[in-house]
Amino acid sequence: MNKKLIASGTIASILLLNTGGVAFADSNKLNEDIFIKGADLNSQQLEETKKKLEVDDGYKEISITTNDVAKYTGNNNLSFIHSSATITPKKFKKGVTVDIETPENITRITKEQYTNAAITAGIQDSEIKVASIDKVTGEGALTGIYKAYEENGNSLNKDDVQNANKEMNDLASISEQNKGQKGYSDEALNNAIAEMKKEIASEKQDGKNLTREDISKIVNDILKENGLNKILSDNQINVINNIMVNVSNSEILNKDPKAYEKQAKDLASNIKDKAGNLLDKAKELNTEENRNFLQKIWDSIVEFFKKIINWLLSWF
Repeated sequence: MNKKLIASGTIASILLLNTGGVAFADSNKLNEDIFIKGADLNSQQLEETKKKLEVDDGYKEISITTNDVAKYTGNNNLSFIHSSATITPKKFKKGVTVDIETPENITRITKEQYTNAAITAGIQDSEIKVASIDKVTGEGALTGIYKAYEENGNSLNKDDVQNANKEMNDLASISEQNKGQKGYSDEALNNAIAEMKKEIASEKQDGKNLTREDISKIVNDILKENGLNKILSDNQINVINNIMVNVSNSEILNKDPKAYEKQAKDLASNIKDKAGNLLDKAKELNTEENRNFLQKIWDSIVEFFKKIINWLLSWF
């Protein structure tokens, strides 16, 4: 793979990682605007990147090097880092939002996948922007944010971060596998994922110790509600089950399930507001399939009685 493409994922991984600190809900928020820059940008590229991310003198700057990537992700195959990001705390607690300022250069990861991963890692009430001057796949775009948390004294849990990165890649793969599938959209999938997280966090608030079977029921019910149960394969649904088991066991959720529920609820609400028509397509497909099934039953009944009537008439 082109090293530029690999580098695209490095920013995300650094942002989420923890080198041993314990994350409490109140410490999972930054109190200043931070610009995370690829350390290998030349002066012209740096200025171009700052412009795309609307970075001014009020931002604290953190550099991401290939050594940082190796430290946080174990990836030692990069020769340079160009991908960059900003993170800004939200004053009125409106959840996590992610904007891709160079969508033409982030070729694989979507903003919804970034947002779900950020929540899984423990990021709260923040606005994140991602940009790259080169075409990159985007898996590492959160890496620098993980490092920013650590340098500000509120490291994210290492396991939560690793699970967040795996989740992001798994959801990207599911969307790639279902590209062009009638009724499917990445927005519908990520909305369902956010709703699952919200439901698991709600159950945890009631003191429930969820089993794998409990989580599987939540996954299946929400996929059905969103019209995705007939679209996704059994293997893809199993991948989602594993993601949700990790979510249920995560430190960030169990430290404060109420705060986690709010982050997931805000994401689901944002997706519905911006992509409600895409969510409806999957639901309509499911309804259409049910209607077709019932129609087939009715047609069979009608055909049965037609045969009886024709048989009776044959006697006269």
